[in-house]
Amino acid sequence: MQFNALYQANNSFVFLMEQVENDFQYIYINKAAENVFTTNPEGKFMSEVLMNTRQQNIKDYYLKAISTKHSTIFRDFYLFSDNGYTNETLCTPIFQGEHTYILAVTRNISEQKELEEKYLFLQSLFEDKIDPTVILLRDLTVFDMNLACENLFKDVSKGKEFLKLDFINSNDVKKYMHHIENTFAGQGSSSVIFSHKKPSGEMRNFVVSFSPVFMENKVAAISIQWQELNSKVQLKKDLVETTLLLDSYRDALNVAANICITDRNGVIKFVNTKFEEQTQYNSDELIGKSNVLLNSREHTNGFYRNLWDTIQSGNIWRGEIRNRSKYGKYYWVDTTIVPVKDINGVITEFLAISFDISDKKSIITNLRNIEKLFRLITEYTNDCIVITTEDGIIQYVSPIHEARLGYEKEELLGKIYFELLSKESRASLTNEIEYIKKNGNTKLELEILTKEGKSIWLESQISAVSDLGNRGEYQLVSVAREITERREMEEQLRFLAYHDSLTMLPNRRYLLEKFDEFALDACSTENSIAILFIDGDNFKRINDVYGHDIGDEFIKHFGKALSSSLRDTDIIARIGGDEFVVLLTKMSTSVDKRNRQIEQAIRRIQEVLRNGWIIDGNYFSPTSSIGIACYPEDGKEISTLLDKADTALYYAKRVSGKDSYHYADN
Repeated sequence: MQFNALYQANNSFVFLMEQVENDFQYIYINKAAENVFTTNPEGKFMSEVLMNTRQQNIKDYYLKAISTKHSTIFRDFYLFSDNGYTNETLCTPIFQGEHTYILAVTRNISEQKELEEKYLFLQSLFEDKIDPTVILLRDLTVFDMNLACENLFKDVSKGKEFLKLDFINSNDVKKYMHHIENTFAGQGSSSVIFSHKKPSGEMRNFVVSFSPVFMENKVAAISIQWQELNSKVQLKKDLVETTLLLDSYRDALNVAANICITDRNGVIKFVNTKFEEQTQYNSDELIGKSNVLLNSREHTNGFYRNLWDTIQSGNIWRGEIRNRSKYGKYYWVDTTIVPVKDINGVITEFLAISFDISDKKSIITNLRNIEKLFRLITEYTNDCIVITTEDGIIQYVSPIHEARLGYEKEELLGKIYFELLSKESRASLTNEIEYIKKNGNTKLELEILTKEGKSIWLESQISAVSDLGNRGEYQLVSVAREITERREMEEQLRFLAYHDSLTMLPNRRYLLEKFDEFALDACSTENSIAILFIDGDNFKRINDVYGHDIGDEFIKHFGKALSSSLRDTDIIARIGGDEFVVLLTKMSTSVDKRNRQIEQAIRRIQEVLRNGWIIDGNYFSPTSSIGIACYPEDGKEISTLLDKADTALYYAKRVSGKDSYHYADN
């Protein structure tokens, strides 16, 4: 009942869960959260309700909050829907006796545009000036002017030097310059009467007003406006039109902003309806009271002293203020305070125009907290994290990524991520992009190259998330762990599976699995293959006399001798003991020519073996017996060819004697 009272009407998703071993059981969810599930999950475990990939991500955050005993905030881009919104979850651990709970509150934090639209709306109201107006830059050139100015002073155009315009009398240049310099110096607005010649040739008097244009609290330009001093009738008409225009401005401001007018001492004289709504006071409760009534105690005395010093000196003040409403609600407003002067230039009132920025401040605060948390996580993790655009342009890399690759951060930002990958990994990732965008994520093993060209292998979990700044586009987020050692171990194991551990030559498995490739190549190039089954003579005697260590070294030298006597295109394998198999590839299909090629190869082998080698001071000059089978005449399967070559070897040893060879019988 207490949770219903607190959260049932809350628009955010609210979940209360109890930790049960490595899972979480739903105890309570509010009405808004019920829409997330097809059936109410209360009483069920998270592992029963959510997909494995999603529940593990969420559990990690819950467990973090429990282990640190502090609230944790995380963002979820796709947990509940694919509508492009971003959700933010605050998970708070609760400890009660032997029970541990998590209170998770998830809310939507999509883009906030209302405040910017209000400002744009307010700005648009002032674009159509009635009187001739120019904007003057600090170099005293004309930045822009309105149509009324172009019609009155024909020679005014953008980029011209203002004081050299034809309508300015040389006697007035110094006077103009004085007011321009004062305005740029931040001394506020001023007005003075000048006489200028109109296009008709007649001289008329104008009230010329100089006003500062602020950008980032600095005077970036000044606005100069001319108002002609006409007859009483014209003045009356202008007054009526100006009054109507000011009424329109007032109505627009009442809709768009909170307005408050105080006297010189800060006593409230007027508030509009939006100000009442924001403060939760009605006008009768505010008028006649000091604006201290709204003080939230957020700001220092120095803050308010600077504000009052600024406006009492006749300058405009702008800043962000945190106030407190009648019922204790705190809110932030972006406020501009304008001193209002009488005809003698004396300040009589202060006009404050404010816009509610509470949501904006909350978003900024949350973003800063999230960014801080993100930095803490990424800077102290061993994972290599990189964020890129859809086109692969790097926008963020974690420090561990920089350290492992040998690049400075500035060298990586803006670089194309694909350029860091090996050719094969680049093709692999390119082929997966559309799958990642469609399905959300995938796992790949990628080979990335360091600045020095060294290869590093990463196991990367790559996710595609909608880029909130560019609708319809994606960002790729890769969280990877280095698996270089694992890959090297796998390569070693793969090598040993197909190679003899003593001689490092291919083994029987290699021949059995690769022979079809060799046979296919022979068929396509109209060649044949000769299989030589080679057995060292008297090898057993070497083991018996010199021992197995010498015997192993003998086998290594035997294998090297065979390799040195063959062509680069031939294959040699050790299939056991002192038995070796040689594949002579790219042989002629003519039997006579092929036999000559075979016998030439055998003579090279016998010659290299007879030259011998020395092991631990012992000289060895072995001989060998060889059985020969040919593809495709003697068979098309490697097992058949090996059997026939082995039979031919037996015949060579038993009939022809050692250091001989024999062809298989067809």
